[in-house]
Amino acid sequence: MLLDDYLLKQIEAGNQLVFKGDAEENVVLCTSNKTYDVKEAETSNSLLLVPDLLFAASTGLDETLANNSIEDSDSSFEKSNTSLNKSTDSDDGRPPREIIHKDIIKTFFTYYELKPCKPRLSKLQKLLEASRYRGPELEYTVDKSQLFTYDSLFKQVQASKAEIDEELIRIQAIDIDGYYRLLDFDFEFRVLSYMLDLIEENSWELDNISKEITMESLKDLVPKSILESMFGFYTEQCGQFYKYKEDKVCRFLARVLLKSAGKFSLTDFLQAWRDSVPEGMTTSESLLSGIAIVDKSSSPQVVWGFSETDLPEDIHERFKVLFQAKAKWTVEDISPYIESYATEKLNVNALLTKHARASTVDGVRVFSAKHMK
Repeated sequence: MLLDDYLLKQIEAGNQLVFKGDAEENVVLCTSNKTYDVKEAETSNSLLLVPDLLFAASTGLDETLANNSIEDSDSSFEKSNTSLNKSTDSDDGRPPREIIHKDIIKTFFTYYELKPCKPRLSKLQKLLEASRYRGPELEYTVDKSQLFTYDSLFKQVQASKAEIDEELIRIQAIDIDGYYRLLDFDFEFRVLSYMLDLIEENSWELDNISKEITMESLKDLVPKSILESMFGFYTEQCGQFYKYKEDKVCRFLARVLLKSAGKFSLTDFLQAWRDSVPEGMTTSESLLSGIAIVDKSSSPQVVWGFSETDLPEDIHERFKVLFQAKAKWTVEDISPYIESYATEKLNVNALLTKHARASTVDGVRVFSAKHMK
């Protein structure tokens, strides 16, 4: 393998490197926090594999070892050559040199090239989809063979430990009795509603939420591990108290409304959304980015749910679905749906240039399908 400095230091430090990939996947190599794509490359010079081969300095029978220094590489090389050219007979009392024949057991014309790549995390959510937690009363319906521990997820997902840990937090996976689970959408809404109802019941200010009272009030309604996780997802500490993450709460409640129907009148939706959030929280159309499409060109203006997580994984298919849903997109509107494909060398604008056609409408740059009928 051809290693960069980082990988070499990992090996020298004795750290673990893991190859990952099922039969149908291209293999990757993972360190504790990075993922590398592994590809076979050809070399113009043959690589010979010779087990237990000793170079002159390693035999202990020449002056190179006495020097015990490789500071002067030219000098060491000369001494090694001199040693190799000596006769097998010894006139100075030392044991004679011994020539040992070694077999070349393999000749390689290729090597593995390692390049940093984005972790392949989409599989993580797919593995967890089948075992979504829908409440203690429905646990009897769960197929136990489809539950995954952290170790089983780590073995199957092509990403480093740090990258997997970060993704588990992002998708809000919860450790329930040793298995990682996603919450069913309706169950998550039920628990969040319980939590938000306590604001009015206790006349709390939005930045004076008590974790202790929340946990005590809901302990008989929600399992402790789930309640702890949900509180962590939706709140942040504010002194000795907590406050709800306003944008996150508003965004989730928007998804609840969008899930219940098809296309909404935008005006009616915005009003219903404002009415659904706790008093003092402010909704904003910008929070719909990545979860809904707003069409202001129709009469009346409409909005409907359109989640990034529901789109095809293949980028070509994804663009096809995007342009079927909406003929023209601004960079701002389409970015949440494609930014996961961006890299250091290929940003969102470059992706759009590659997969879409740019035009200007009323002074605004928009993108549409590259091959329109």
